[in-house]
Amino acid sequence: MSIQTGNNSSKLQGGTPPVDEIRFTPVAKSWTVLILVGLLVLFLLHIAEVLPPFIWAAVTAYIFNGPVRRLNNRFGNKRWVWALTVYFTFLLVLIVALVLLIPALTREGKTLAAEAPKWKSSADDYLANNDTVQILGFTIASDTISTSLNNVIDRVQTLGQEVGPKLVTGTFRFLIDFLLYLITTFYLLLLGGRGFRRFIQSLPLRYRVEIGNLYSRANIVLNAYIRGQVLLVLIMSTASFIILTILGVRYSLILGIMTGVLELVPFVGPYLAISICSLVAYFQPHGNFGLSQVGLVIAAAVALFTLRQIEDYVVIPNIIGKIVELPALLVIFTTIAGAALLGPMGLLLGVPIVAVIRIIVGYLYYKLVDADRNKLFLEPTATPQELLGAIGQLPPKSRVLVIANHEQEFLRDPQVLEELKALSQQKFIDLAFYCGEDEKTSQAILEAGFPITTMDQEHFLGNAPKQA
Repeated sequence: MSIQTGNNSSKLQGGTPPVDEIRFTPVAKSWTVLILVGLLVLFLLHIAEVLPPFIWAAVTAYIFNGPVRRLNNRFGNKRWVWALTVYFTFLLVLIVALVLLIPALTREGKTLAAEAPKWKSSADDYLANNDTVQILGFTIASDTISTSLNNVIDRVQTLGQEVGPKLVTGTFRFLIDFLLYLITTFYLLLLGGRGFRRFIQSLPLRYRVEIGNLYSRANIVLNAYIRGQVLLVLIMSTASFIILTILGVRYSLILGIMTGVLELVPFVGPYLAISICSLVAYFQPHGNFGLSQVGLVIAAAVALFTLRQIEDYVVIPNIIGKIVELPALLVIFTTIAGAALLGPMGLLLGVPIVAVIRIIVGYLYYKLVDADRNKLFLEPTATPQELLGAIGQLPPKSRVLVIANHEQEFLRDPQVLEELKALSQQKFIDLAFYCGEDEKTSQAILEAGFPITTMDQEHFLGNAPKQA
């Protein structure tokens, strides 16, 4: 049997003649992808109201996908067995939590809603008889405090009215959404990450490693942040509830959950939680251990502030760590914008989504600016003379990216950098550097006037044309 090769297909001798297939040009492929993505975005915008249960299901399945994978790798068996085990364990815990929490939340919510107007009246009477108030040595106008206090108390009253009754009564829509959430979570847990892996495997072979690395880096950020934040909320809610209960602060269950949820709002949220808990403590006559009204406020504020410091210096570094690498102001803006657009979902997902976008934008920036540079890898034993020699052999007007590591301490030497600068100017070589996480070397190179590529491109090692 022989095979006859043509431009578009192969033909087995004696078989049917080949049929010409439609082939898209690169431009047609690009337009097809753009049109499909555009139609998908428009479709999602039109059905935005039905998306929350599916998004929450995706987040839940993503959180539990790691345990399922580890159980499957360690003990073997088929994935669906461990997916069922983890899913029904989660379902059991969820049901027990709802059965135990909802009645208590309802009771506290109704009492809190009933007492909030009394607090407001007491505060108004005090402020009406005093033009100014001394707080921590600062003199503040009573009108300013009254406006802020009224806003906080109104919010506490609204929280008390909403937390319990709406969770208990619900609506038909809530029940349908909850059922969709459970079904979708189970399906996605069975599926795992196969959808993304199949997409990567469908790409041309020469692109799979690079796109796979990009996906892995984004996955690490999402994984660590979302799971870390969920665990952080649970830890802070439980710890706050225990502390407030021991001190005898009323409504400790609602306040504990509120404190945990406010952890999702960076910088501002935890201190807002401390203020609200202190306010509630102030309007009750006494606490445990014979604490007076003022003593209870001080004890609650100090205990919660101490818990906050433990969180900052012990819990967060070990659970989340420095993973999103976003400026503080951008984190605050992202959190507020996410909450405004998506509510509680935006609080949880806003920052990791922006962190992933940062990875993608950095990748695209590299492709637009530095991908066409010739790569010059420095071996650990490379010397300044070898680097200068390698650059000296390059043709004029070359664009070069020098990839260094922490062992190239000579790149911090001002004299070596001046020689590199003189040589690059002499031959009109556009020279840039990549130093990984070596901040000292990167700073020295920046001060010498060379650009730094900070985006970690793991596929560098697969494209090393030269070494020095």
